[in-house]
Amino acid sequence: MNSDGSKGTAQSDGQDLWALWNQLKRLFPTWSLIPSSFYTPGAWGYLGVDFVSGFRRNPSTKKTFQLLEAVDEPTFDALSALANLNVRRQDQMLRAVVLAYLTVPLSIAALLAEISGDGVLAFVNANRTMVIQIVLVATLAPLGYLMSHWRSRQIVGVLDLVRIERGQAPFTALELRED
Repeated sequence: MNSDGSKGTAQSDGQDLWALWNQLKRLFPTWSLIPSSFYTPGAWGYLGVDFVSGFRRNPSTKKTFQLLEAVDEPTFDALSALANLNVRRQDQMLRAVVLAYLTVPLSIAALLAEISGDGVLAFVNANRTMVIQIVLVATLAPLGYLMSHWRSRQIVGVLDLVRIERGQAPFTALELRED
């Protein structure tokens, strides 16, 4: 609190944290995951035993190190906690999407095929375009969430590299937990 009892600094720090978060997440766009999997050192690092050296040489990792160079430990810890919260929320959403978009439709289709196989085939043949659209949505939506989830975990991994190189201990037990 300030000497006048206001919380000006905390609000400013919160705004600074969110601004830093916005800068950080822009370094890891979801749309670029598939193209970057063909040319980044981290992607090529999935061959062999060392999965972190190539990851450290990725352009997004290098830019993150530059972005966080002057960030103090408490701000870094808050940013890391925010990234870990984001991963947990991403994980919840991915599970819901996989269940809703894959498990339920496939279960319904299997049940209908078992009950009335000829009727299902007739419906598919009569509505081929609609069926293809439904299959595409049921495939692409989970794929989009999976890519977003991958990127959110990538952010946490890069923050772990920053933390390791700084010699900082994990801030909370939540950051240490295995999923």
